[in-house]
Amino acid sequence: MPRRLKLSSLQRDILMMLEEAGAETIGTVIATLKPPNSEIFAADVDGLLKLALIRKDSNELILTERGRTTLRT
Repeated sequence: MPRRLKLSSLQRDILMMLEEAGAETIGTVIATLKPPNSEIFAADVDGLLKLALIRKDSNELILTERGRTTLRT
């Protein structure tokens, strides 16, 4: 059985947003989700990058296949 990841609510919101769009610019994600501050947003994005749930391509956040799988569980 796969291990459940402990994600923050902002991280879950980022993943769900990317699931619908596939990829979004960082500015769009920030404008849509309105994180409490830039440090929290950056830390949560870094956490998702380290878990390989998303990848960053210049100014875009892109959901990975592992991220899609995580959303299904």
